[in-house]
Amino acid sequence: MAIWKSIVSLFHRESTEDYFPLNRLPDIPRIMIIRLIDVPEQVKLALSSKKMEGYMKIAKIQKFEYTEISIGTEDFTIQVNDKFQIFDYKEQGNRREMEPWLNKDSSMLENAVSVLKRFQSTFPCKETGVVIRVKEPTEIKYILDALDYFIFVSLKNVELEAKTVDLVMETFKKGREIKIDGPVMPLDYSHPNAFQFDIVIYKDARWVRLEHLLSMKDIFGVELGKNNFKSEDLNALLKYWTTNDERMTCALQIDITNETDIQKEVVLDGLTVLITCRLGHFIRFLANHRKQFLLNVSWDSESFTVYTFPLAEYSTPGKNKISFAREYRVLEILQKKKDLEDNLENGEDRDGMEDKIRGVEEELARNGVYYVEGTPHIDYE
Repeated sequence: MAIWKSIVSLFHRESTEDYFPLNRLPDIPRIMIIRLIDVPEQVKLALSSKKMEGYMKIAKIQKFEYTEISIGTEDFTIQVNDKFQIFDYKEQGNRREMEPWLNKDSSMLENAVSVLKRFQSTFPCKETGVVIRVKEPTEIKYILDALDYFIFVSLKNVELEAKTVDLVMETFKKGREIKIDGPVMPLDYSHPNAFQFDIVIYKDARWVRLEHLLSMKDIFGVELGKNNFKSEDLNALLKYWTTNDERMTCALQIDITNETDIQKEVVLDGLTVLITCRLGHFIRFLANHRKQFLLNVSWDSESFTVYTFPLAEYSTPGKNKISFAREYRVLEILQKKKDLEDNLENGEDRDGMEDKIRGVEEELARNGVYYVEGTPHIDYE
């Protein structure tokens, strides 16, 4: 009977203040246990005492790929890896847990910056994002100066004035990303850095003009919300893109709004186009023969998109190996045919031009090119 009582006591011990003597475990078991618990609990441990905070810093318990702080006029939140929200100043219970890292003599803004830096010194982080929900220029400047190591910055749900947006634009560094998420931008706004960030997202892009898009130089992606672009603007953009010495951007998405009237014949006027079917999808291609890459142009009822593709073989997200070298070669031949036809219209040697055009048409036929409503296509088995 005494043995049975001993066994039961292992599973039904009375609660004590030191229910789990973590601080008395040897280093290796302690580290292993801490790494097994979830992220919010790890943060609570760091908040429990300066000794534990220092221990977790030295032991390198956790590293994060991304930390994002969102700062408003009366609150702030911090989340990691777009998954775990670890601090919420507005939530009373969470604020009480945060008290060891809060300074009663500091403003909410100062505490937000201080808590983020203290957290990141305890849990190293590869990249940092800053979402700004305050509107005072002095407060915005304080945040940007204090957290100058950020990779992503966003102005969200604030009254956007030119001087406010300028503060963010002037933080441009290579590799940084920007998002202006306010509902209304000044329609006369402009800034030389507006399309230099690595990723650009503007919710209200009615201020963006064609010359802004033409200033893009080898950036990763652009996403524009409501805008004033017409088919003629998109045609001018594509003509510039296919003849420019710059790659401009890997991806462009422009929302189609009630004011947008996409007319296929206008968008593609004067451009050499090829349509093919790859991986179950029809793809419309243009080519830049200066820099040797392809542009995939498409649109539906919601957006107009352009993606650029290299000629070299690469892996798709589904791990399929794919190369567009054949499409590029066919577009080269199609461009040659167009140039010859232009020369013929300009009155150059008619017999010589017609012979060359027939030769090019034969080359296209050998490459499997056929026409549907005047647009060249190629198939893959």
